[in-house]
Amino acid sequence: MKIEILEPGKMTQSGSSLLKLIQNNKTPSLDLFVRESVQNSLDAKKINSKYVSVDFLTGTFESRKFAGELEGIEESLLKKYPGSGCTFLAVRDSNTVGLTGETDYSKVKNNEYGNVLKLIYEICRPQEIEGSGGSWGLGKTVYFRIGMGLVVYYSRIINENGRYESRLAASLVENEKSRDAMIPSIKGLSRNGIAWWGKPSGKENDTVPVTDEEYINDFLKIFGISPYSGNETGTTIIIPYTDEKSLLENNQVEYVSSTGDPVSPYWCSSVEKYLGIALQRWYSPRLSNPMYPFGTYLRAGVNGRGIARDDMEPVFQIVQALYNRSNMCGGDDIISTNKLECISDPVRTRGILDDPDVGTVTCVRVSRKELRMNAPFNKPDPSVYFNCEQSSGDYNRPFVLFTRKPGMVVSYETDGKWAPDGISTDKNEYIFAIFVLNSLNTIRTPHCPVSSVEEYVRKSEMADHTSWNDWSAPQFNPRLIWRMQTGVSNYISKRYRESSEEHNVKVNSTLSRMFGDLLLPPDGFGKQPGSPARPPVDPKPGKGKKFSFKVDGNRISFHDDYMEIPLILRTSGNKKIKHTAFEMLIDSESGRISLDEWTNKLRLEAPFSIERIHVFIDTLDGEKISSTLTVGKENQSVSAEGISFSMRGIQNGTATGLSISSEEERSLKAEFTAVIRLFQRDVRPAFAFEKEV
Repeated sequence: MKIEILEPGKMTQSGSSLLKLIQNNKTPSLDLFVRESVQNSLDAKKINSKYVSVDFLTGTFESRKFAGELEGIEESLLKKYPGSGCTFLAVRDSNTVGLTGETDYSKVKNNEYGNVLKLIYEICRPQEIEGSGGSWGLGKTVYFRIGMGLVVYYSRIINENGRYESRLAASLVENEKSRDAMIPSIKGLSRNGIAWWGKPSGKENDTVPVTDEEYINDFLKIFGISPYSGNETGTTIIIPYTDEKSLLENNQVEYVSSTGDPVSPYWCSSVEKYLGIALQRWYSPRLSNPMYPFGTYLRAGVNGRGIARDDMEPVFQIVQALYNRSNMCGGDDIISTNKLECISDPVRTRGILDDPDVGTVTCVRVSRKELRMNAPFNKPDPSVYFNCEQSSGDYNRPFVLFTRKPGMVVSYETDGKWAPDGISTDKNEYIFAIFVLNSLNTIRTPHCPVSSVEEYVRKSEMADHTSWNDWSAPQFNPRLIWRMQTGVSNYISKRYRESSEEHNVKVNSTLSRMFGDLLLPPDGFGKQPGSPARPPVDPKPGKGKKFSFKVDGNRISFHDDYMEIPLILRTSGNKKIKHTAFEMLIDSESGRISLDEWTNKLRLEAPFSIERIHVFIDTLDGEKISSTLTVGKENQSVSAEGISFSMRGIQNGTATGLSISSEEERSLKAEFTAVIRLFQRDVRPAFAFEKEV
């Protein structure tokens, strides 16, 4: 195929800038690829079709055969990719209209650009169909980020003469400033980093897609891809030279087991498996769902293996069931089979819409058993499926997701504006809530630049479609998104507040017993059998007593995966000390065990560790000091006023205590706040204080 090189000019994009247009470095590239490519396919559906088929393909190809088809960069490609086992990733749809429209810009009338120009040759030119995926047109740039920047487009359409026609083209977007940039300069001008391949159009440095069926069929054989046949129409996008290891490691949340070991979900072992989960993650509302209320549903798979509803992971079956119930399309599903209580209500806003219902929120509480997280299935935590941060501690935050007409999940939220504060379940249960937009509703506010709620929200999406944000126009600011977020959050809070408060009381009670009762109290406490417990007091040093050390139980605070314990040191003025320390131990039925013995002799993982200790020196030798410092793993020893504070046990990777030393005997009044990282909840800590070492 002949090369066409983008020449530098006014308002033209460069390859380096094009690669940065979607500023999303948080969502994994494979997820962005699935979200964008499936949405493009759904937007191109045939009229009155029951479903759109999308198949993701993985495989290998011989670099020499492929490079030989691209004029101008053959040598550069073979130098960089000389092998025969190069990998590729492709997405193929059918029951779609394909890349239709004029291929010659001079023939475009009334700004009616077809799919072929929008996808291959244009940036920032989105779909104009109401209810389509995005309103920016930038999503397609994700194709250039999956591989080395090369993308091949193959499509079969019914042309304006009513005949089947195949089209083939390729494009390359690269960083023109890179040392290994491949696109040659043209006419001695600066490089722009963008090029296309096709057949000559008859104009200088200008190409259009190849339409020669025989050539296209031979080209597809390089990748082992079959051409469309019969009455099939659709589009196949091929991305050569992919790096599977890099794609699988891109922006994945790191998960750890209860013992602190890294955990990698099974789908991160291959691109094929990952794509199967990503399809469910973002399109479970529409995937294999004939009850999808807006017409065409999605049939999808990987390497020819389709994903039926029963093949979906339980957590995504829950998502689809909630979506259907929000649209009053419920039937036999995982919720009814397990007899789960599902609640659904409209979110209302008044004075803005023709119908006050802006959307519907539907919720369900699900146990680990129903999600098949227990043996023998051992399914991962929902947060792993959703690629969210795992809840820490003894509770789970609700998962809130939202979607509009295309049926793509925009985001999974556990905090922020969509999620309610103070609502949680214990570790054995999860709350799922979905908000489904009332897409057919219309806006009646004066000066409104859009007519429907669907279009308002569509324009509110960022270019990567991962969030909704309010926007305004002159004399128009309805704040619909804020109203949705507030309504959803308040509804979940109202429905689950009582049970959440009961759960929190139990958690706080358990933590109080675990950490409050077991922390070593002041000297002399509990020596007489049956003596009642007393709150900590500030003991006055007596005769022969060099110091008192206590835990301030009233100020212990608990957080997600750590706790803060205040400790108070008071030494006497007449009998000073040179060295003291405190150490954290493990409490057991047979007695206290040091962390060193726990890890070295018992060969068990440390259940907790002192992350850092904040030190406040109140008085020293009777003089007011009010000095503050912090000792931790990165700053293991600090000194102030001739006194050294050093972490203990840090060489083993787990800090266990604090040593306090001075070359001379000193009297000291100080407070310490120990920040303790918790790795396990079934092992109890205790403190031992050394009066003189």
